[in-house]
Amino acid sequence: MNFFDFIENESFFKPLTLKYRRIYYDCIQLLIEKMKELPVLYETDARDSITLYLKNADIRKAEETANEESGTSEEGGGLQAFAILSLFRDCGWLLPREIGRNGEYVTAVSTNCRRVMDFLRKMTEKNGEGLMSNRIFSMYEILKSVFDEDSMRTERPYANILVPLVENESELKNELTDLKNSISDIMKAVVAFQDINSFGQFIMKDEMLDRFFSEYFFVKNNGLIPVQLSFMRNRLREIRQGELYDKMVRECAEKLQLNQDQAQERVDGYFSELQYFLAVEYEENMELIDSRINNYYNLANTRIMLMAGNGMRMEAVLNDLLNAVASLDEKDRAEALEKIGECTRMIQQKYVSSRSFERNRRSADEKENIGLLTEELSEEEKQAKTEELFRSVPNRYSVDRVSSYLAVQMGADERIRMKDQVLKTREEALMYAAAVLYTENEEFPYEVQLSEETVDTGIASISDLTVMRKDKKRSNGEF
Repeated sequence: MNFFDFIENESFFKPLTLKYRRIYYDCIQLLIEKMKELPVLYETDARDSITLYLKNADIRKAEETANEESGTSEEGGGLQAFAILSLFRDCGWLLPREIGRNGEYVTAVSTNCRRVMDFLRKMTEKNGEGLMSNRIFSMYEILKSVFDEDSMRTERPYANILVPLVENESELKNELTDLKNSISDIMKAVVAFQDINSFGQFIMKDEMLDRFFSEYFFVKNNGLIPVQLSFMRNRLREIRQGELYDKMVRECAEKLQLNQDQAQERVDGYFSELQYFLAVEYEENMELIDSRINNYYNLANTRIMLMAGNGMRMEAVLNDLLNAVASLDEKDRAEALEKIGECTRMIQQKYVSSRSFERNRRSADEKENIGLLTEELSEEEKQAKTEELFRSVPNRYSVDRVSSYLAVQMGADERIRMKDQVLKTREEALMYAAAVLYTENEEFPYEVQLSEETVDTGIASISDLTVMRKDKKRSNGEF
């Protein structure tokens, strides 16, 4: 549903576009706080609160600022408590007037306005500390409590298990994006520095830098998080294959007024999104952040060298000088080196310590002739070293990663078909493409059979295929 169809008020954001928008924003936040303090907020109390705010605030300065921004000049006008309340009712921020028990009008902020304003307040007050790790811990605690005795989450598993998991996963994606964007901001700040003193102050005192790296390295180096991610993947697979899955589908159909097939498609989509994120996407994001941090360190190092050399790369200058001297004849070279020596003052620094009086001892190996032993490797040893070399090279679509991804998607089933899967990203499609390439690999535990039918996954048009376990095919006598 479109947001404006849900709000049903075209003027909902009007106060945030007017010249007194800053004052209107403060006033609605003030009313929301008053509603939390008082059981019933009467209109007289609301007017008094706004009037007191207008008196305490620098309204004249606010009016001048607003007039400059809007290009108009108005005196007085809309900055009266009753006018502000009337504007809020017209745009749907306040509910229509109702008479309370004592005969006075009651002021109530609408639910939609309160939710939007709470979101804006949380966004502006976001401190960026520990949010990423908190999301992982929240998901872990939810899945850990699922199979506890007398767990209340199993009463409504769709609303109390699946939906909170998806919300935390979505926010965790946002936090990963914030981490990547933070590195870009830091790199831009590094490039902008013109002297080494300001750059040093940035490294020593910048709080954004400290918050970013402290949160990242906590998530990266905390030994519990990989264990928790593995635990969550296993629990999701158990839930998807158990009785809770059917209960989730029924609750989803009832809550969202969907038929059985639509509810099952939505629940399957949520499970696929969660499993793919925990199995593939999280690691890919962390690897990308690693790469960007390395780029940041390289850029910072280069920037320090440039600022220390007054914008001059000393290595390049020395290289040009030596090349020029080498091209001279012997007489001119000697004269050039002599003049260079006169321009350079080098002082040798030495100090005396206990190491100065030690006598160098010859090792036992120096008494004998030492040589390198020649040795031929057997075919098995060559194969083992080759496999070790391949394992050390990072590959996003290696045999192990493709096998892990298919294991998550397959769960306890013995086979899956492409047309039954929901692909959301290009990486998922490439996982199945890699499975086709590995089907003849002895280490790959799955067999892939292609069909002439073509499936439109939304990401790409792919030939329909069936993935099955090799052990299952052997037991059926297909090998």
